[in-house]
Amino acid sequence: MIFEVTDIPRRRLQVRPVHLATACVAAALAFAAHAQQPEPGPGETPPAADVREGPWDPMGEPDQLNASDIANAVGEAEAELDAGLPEHPAQIQQVPAAATNAVVQHVDHPQGLALWKKAKLSGDVYLARTADGKQVRFTIEPKLQGKMEKLLRMYRPVGAAVVALDPKTGKVLAMAELGEGAVTKPVYPAASVFKIVTGAALLEKGVSPNDETCYHGGIRRLVGKLLQDKPNLDRRCLSLSMAMAKSANVVFAKMAVKHLDGEELRRSAERFLFNRPIFDQPLEQSSAEIPDDGLGFAKSAAGFGQVKLSPMHAALIAASVGNGGVAMEPSLIDAVNDEAVESTGSLRLMNVETAAALRDMMKLTVSQGTATPTFHERRRNVLGNIEVAGKTGSLSNYKPFKDYSWFVGFAPADDPKIAVAAVVVNGPKWRIHAPYIAREALKAYLVGGPLGQPPVARVKHYKRRKKHG
Repeated sequence: MIFEVTDIPRRRLQVRPVHLATACVAAALAFAAHAQQPEPGPGETPPAADVREGPWDPMGEPDQLNASDIANAVGEAEAELDAGLPEHPAQIQQVPAAATNAVVQHVDHPQGLALWKKAKLSGDVYLARTADGKQVRFTIEPKLQGKMEKLLRMYRPVGAAVVALDPKTGKVLAMAELGEGAVTKPVYPAASVFKIVTGAALLEKGVSPNDETCYHGGIRRLVGKLLQDKPNLDRRCLSLSMAMAKSANVVFAKMAVKHLDGEELRRSAERFLFNRPIFDQPLEQSSAEIPDDGLGFAKSAAGFGQVKLSPMHAALIAASVGNGGVAMEPSLIDAVNDEAVESTGSLRLMNVETAAALRDMMKLTVSQGTATPTFHERRRNVLGNIEVAGKTGSLSNYKPFKDYSWFVGFAPADDPKIAVAAVVVNGPKWRIHAPYIAREALKAYLVGGPLGQPPVARVKHYKRRKKHG
């Protein structure tokens, strides 16, 4: 199987008895979005992406990977970090329920799925009833959920999924999927989203956001020999921060080879909840296979390795960066019989300094990097004065052709109210990519107003007017 990587802007179930106590009942995460029936998409289908050069690139950044290619990059932030994580994986801290003496337990997977599938909109909340007649109120925000479902039905990609969380509480604000989309399943290649994990490992090893790596041969394509320093050829340089912002693969690869090894990157991945249960939720584990050899290791560090990620997990990663390094356990049920249900756990994935540095790097992705065209129209920020932090990712599989695009992020960047992860699967003909979906989720929740036009539609209409005008 041949892959092309681009960055445009992919336990066993533990069933516990359900206790709906007088004070509250705890909920696990809902595991499916409402069933959606496709509706005709507006406008014409854009031209097919050029498979040889990579799919449409509104970010101007196709990180191409052929049989021996690899690329990676790292960028700039403000302060040097010298921090270390404990060798032991992230520790779980219990968060007590708000109600005194409340008994908080998880709804098992079938029960949680059944409850969400039975949910009905009542006024401004989603409600459902349990088998014993208790009323469950969900955390889902109806306006946000409705816009996400409408958006996916409008553009009808091969597959898409979007998850929005409150970073400080873990409450699920929206979950929508369409076609091959799967909110809770790790069926997507993580692509350059994994640079967040590599970036954290580099920061924890003492690499400063301002440290530069020089390179030759472009920031996207790289054969093994491009991992070597060539002072007479390496005439361009990027800091760790700007490499993250521009998803400069060769820089990430060179930095990882120089400062990390396979075991260190595997430990970093485990801290970010790869290859391990996510709390005790019945979610399939995201997987990260990190080899020890030079080129294979470099590819993995750059986001080209065998790493699979679910949108829910991706949203947790983004939320943890925005929440000072702490991931709150996802929760779908807000109350039972009007008694509040609180999140039951938290995980510290990284220290505060590392989270702050990653946040600043991810700000640059939106202000100066791969996501800039999506979040700006006519040189104006689509979200006004709200600053967004994020990371793009994309990978193309050619047999059969599928283009996977990602965006994970949060806003406002310095005091986030929402974290979002969006993934889109497109065929040779496409209409939207993940950064646009994420932008619209952030806009809908923080600003409001109608859905905006995706970058591809603007380009298409402009060309049509020019041709016929």
